[in-house]
Amino acid sequence: MSEADDLVNESAEEAHSSFDRYVAVTMAILAVLLASDSLFSHRAHTEELLNQAQASDQWAFYQAKTIRRAVYDATGQVAGLTTGPSAPKAEAVVKAFEASVARYEKEAEAIQEDAKKFEEESKLFGRRANRYDIGEIFLEISIVLCSMAIMTKRRMLWLGSMAIGAVGVIVALTVLTL
Repeated sequence: MSEADDLVNESAEEAHSSFDRYVAVTMAILAVLLASDSLFSHRAHTEELLNQAQASDQWAFYQAKTIRRAVYDATGQVAGLTTGPSAPKAEAVVKAFEASVARYEKEAEAIQEDAKKFEEESKLFGRRANRYDIGEIFLEISIVLCSMAIMTKRRMLWLGSMAIGAVGVIVALTVLTL
């Protein structure tokens, strides 16, 4: 081999070495972005589940209030059927039951609104989690492409990995629009 061949080989190795460093830095950045996206995804899934559990609790509470209202309503109707000397006392009992029915109806409405709010929050966090998950997929693909770029020394794979990584970040950031 001539001295010129040696210089060409050294230059090629140096270029590949610096290329590898650039791709490695890109991979490190993508890995940090992936870890952040994954963290936000997990938190969004957790919030989705917590809100759904709270909605379920509210619906159970609503059901309990509705059952109590129905019991007071039925009992008041039965008490209203009372005749004879105890009828005036029965009227007072019926009025008390009617007041309880009205109170339970009002409380049940408020509980129902809370349950619906928790359900909406759960759906919102579910949509956010899905966006983060999709972003995560793109970031994972971009890291794989970086690895392939290092192995094959192909610049287009590296550029493609950065483009796909950017898509992943953009998809993850769309949660800000929800």
